[in-house]
Amino acid sequence: MDIMNIMKVSSSKFTFTLIAIAALFVGGSGLVAQDAFGAVFDAPEFTCNHINTTATHCTFDMKVNGTLRVADWGIDVDGARTAGDITYDYTISNIANSSSTGIGLTAPSTGDKRVSNLPTGITDGLGFINGTDIVFIHTAIPSDAAYYINYTNNPSTTAAKATIGNGVGAIHTAQLAVGDCGVGWCSEGSSTSKILKIGSNATAQDWIVPTVSSAEILKSNPKQVRVTMSENVVNVNSTWTDFIFTTLGGGNDAVPATLLAQNATYTTSGVLVQSSTTFYVNLQNPVTAGDVLTIAYNPGLASAGVGVENWITDSVDSTRYVSSGAAQSAEWKAAGHGNRLANFTAISITNWIPIGFDGSSGCYDCSAPIVTAVQVSLDGSTPVTVTNDNAVQINAGNGDTVSVMVTIADNTGADTLTFAGLYTNFGSAPDNLFYANNFDSFKQMSTSYYEWNARADDTAFGNTDAITWDEATATVNPDGTQTITYTMTINDSIDSSQVWVDLGDLFSNYAKSALPITLEVAGPPAITFASDDSQQVVSYFNESILLAIVSQWTATSSDDATNVEQLSSVLGIEDQLPTWTTSLASWVSDDKIDVADMIVAVEYVINQ
Repeated sequence: MDIMNIMKVSSSKFTFTLIAIAALFVGGSGLVAQDAFGAVFDAPEFTCNHINTTATHCTFDMKVNGTLRVADWGIDVDGARTAGDITYDYTISNIANSSSTGIGLTAPSTGDKRVSNLPTGITDGLGFINGTDIVFIHTAIPSDAAYYINYTNNPSTTAAKATIGNGVGAIHTAQLAVGDCGVGWCSEGSSTSKILKIGSNATAQDWIVPTVSSAEILKSNPKQVRVTMSENVVNVNSTWTDFIFTTLGGGNDAVPATLLAQNATYTTSGVLVQSSTTFYVNLQNPVTAGDVLTIAYNPGLASAGVGVENWITDSVDSTRYVSSGAAQSAEWKAAGHGNRLANFTAISITNWIPIGFDGSSGCYDCSAPIVTAVQVSLDGSTPVTVTNDNAVQINAGNGDTVSVMVTIADNTGADTLTFAGLYTNFGSAPDNLFYANNFDSFKQMSTSYYEWNARADDTAFGNTDAITWDEATATVNPDGTQTITYTMTINDSIDSSQVWVDLGDLFSNYAKSALPITLEVAGPPAITFASDDSQQVVSYFNESILLAIVSQWTATSSDDATNVEQLSSVLGIEDQLPTWTTSLASWVSDDKIDVADMIVAVEYVINQ
């Protein structure tokens, strides 16, 4: 009796069993509808949903029994594949049984990894399906995809057709007779049990919820967070109260104030016209450089994992949420029908606000450099710090050198300083009017100045040789400031003059300001102890500064000559003073005489 006649006269239950076993022996799933003792079924069908970018859930319309095999299925973008075609657009790596939702059971199956009694050459399975739901694990797809899921029954496996062994007589003979699912056994089966048809397919619905791709503080607005989604969002029913911000490491509290989002627009027939992947959360306070922020979303009932009171959805009819209005109408699409953004916690916000951003004006580096400290020195003496509360008048003589050290800070760091000029000897316009563009508070023009440039040659200008300049030096300090040192040599008398600076940074912010310094070079006619026009004078600042300098000096050496040399340097005198003059400095320090008395005495000595 041949196997076909046996099946025709056997009970429906026996027939179902033979069909199921034969299907497992062959290379494919051979998915069979489970029996109802003689009931007649239509062939099983399935529907699918993409539940995330790497998992797709499929549900059969009845319980099925079969082997889970990767090669039995394929994911196709355009549905152009035919039965037996196993070349697909996305690779399936694993198959697993799942719940009715597919959520949480997307790990590969850990069940029986081998089907017993397979003929040699048949690929092991990944376990068995015995129910209505399976999940495919696959390479990532877009978050708004709706791709075809195709069933092929593993047509690439042909070894069973020509292999004998391991089978049980009649059953294995039946397998050989039908070959590799080439006839009705794998299409519809017997009259009482239906097998999933080769070539069955379903277009998977997009059940992938939108996610946050990035969140960032805008450079142009430190009070605004731009949230970019994985796909277009069309219905924003949430408000700013659904977002929670945290700030770590200082700065302003990140407190949401408003939500700026654009809902999609539709035609009267429900066709999507406009949508966006971004929305904005405005903050009450501007974010500053260095602030570390996170954003969370919880519109209610966090245990549900998705916004149920307020929501943000994509543009897909996911069929999962109750909506009002006629399906596909503009009213219906505005009712929150799409896949809803899931609640999330502690997503990092990229803070693009750099040092130097002026939040009040909404631009980067709108602040000019500033002067933070000024020091002066005569003929290499110890620099003295001067301030607006302790302005200095430098009374210099011909041949003296005056150094002015200007320390500069900038909101982006003083290493971005590109320009720093020092201006003095103000008076009428210089002979070359090209240089007549630097003024003091009396609208007089500088006729002696030095301009330091980080990206070009320095400019040293003197209308006359009354002042000549050494090359300026620039030093970046550990605290981020920068000190420019200007050194001038006095060659002729000049009237009392202010000293100004002009500073510029990389972003073309400039600022001019007067330093607390007045420079004057009186020359020989200024002081006359006698009629000798070659009279020498002591170079000094003003009485209080000179007092500070002399008080700092002490006769620390046992060698009188060394002490005298040091005192001469402090007073800016090239010729060495007599030994007894060191007592003058000590008397000034001890408040026995005043500074003026010491100056008169010293100038008398050096002019003898």
